[in-house]
Amino acid sequence: MSENGKPGSAGETAAHETSASILQQAIMRRLPQRMRARAEYHVPPVPALLEHYVQLFNTAWTGIGRPFTPDDLEQFRIALKRNLEQAWNTSQYSPVVVSFETDPPPQSALSWRIDVDVVSMSDEYDRWVATRTPPLFGTHPDAKILELARAQGTPADVPILDIGAGTGRNTLPLARAGFPTDAVELAASLAAILREEAAKEALPVKVFEGDVLDPNLGITHGYYKILLLAEVVASHFRTLGEVRAVFEVAAKLLMKDGLLVFSVFLTSDGYEPDDLARQMGQVFWCNMFNRQEMDEAQAGQFELVSDESVQAYEKENLPAEAWPPTGWFQTWTGGQDLFDLPVGKPPVELRWLVYRKT
Repeated sequence: MSENGKPGSAGETAAHETSASILQQAIMRRLPQRMRARAEYHVPPVPALLEHYVQLFNTAWTGIGRPFTPDDLEQFRIALKRNLEQAWNTSQYSPVVVSFETDPPPQSALSWRIDVDVVSMSDEYDRWVATRTPPLFGTHPDAKILELARAQGTPADVPILDIGAGTGRNTLPLARAGFPTDAVELAASLAAILREEAAKEALPVKVFEGDVLDPNLGITHGYYKILLLAEVVASHFRTLGEVRAVFEVAAKLLMKDGLLVFSVFLTSDGYEPDDLARQMGQVFWCNMFNRQEMDEAQAGQFELVSDESVQAYEKENLPAEAWPPTGWFQTWTGGQDLFDLPVGKPPVELRWLVYRKT
């Protein structure tokens, strides 16, 4: 104090802060020094979501008092972009894993790491077998394939190849009905179940384990009357090139006037999916194509016989006790797994397409 009792001669400290709100803010700025956080995010490998993911993590880190500088955020963006593209090119089922942990006090930063958890289609189905209650794909065969097979003549004269047969939801009923039926299944766990079920009933089903696009699989050319891909193109065919390859394989394996039948998500007229929609479609097992792309894929080797709504056809023709085939069937076939919209509003729908070899 000065001699007159007033504060403030040179060199003395200023008055202490007493504002409650300012003091509270000052305390809260120290809080992160005593906060610890650790997390691991598994995000779909969708390159189109790069900026969304960057913002998501930046918000999370800011919330725990560890905001990134622009340079730090750009370094994270570059690393995340690289890993998203790697995962996407490997498999749409391979999540990108972002883990982070706050550094110990008195440091106020955090450390992060990005990895790719490589998951193949076979791995995904192995998980289904290990964790889900069978039957995995419903108890009844598709009404469409049974009607189509019966319309071709005497069962013994209608050999069928069920591609992506799973555990035999269509294969086994067709074989029981007298149709010479073989199956192709890529996932070893599903192929094993199919073989076991066929053996129990002594059904003469040959199971080719592998990719139908593999020329070394050993399938007889020109033998089959029907090639079936139920829910396979829709779930697993990521590019138009893969669809084109199926038409090329079908042209070799089918006999004259043979039929190729598959279900696929077709877009509504006037809707053109952007990169985000197409990539997320693959993540949600809803691979989308338009009718022009289907025309291009068949390259003059086939003529389109029919184009029908899977949901409408199966609901009308399955036994009442078989509807819906699974708990997820209606939302999936109607495009609602991808688009969170009311019934009938998504611009995609699962369709039965039947082509005749020309």
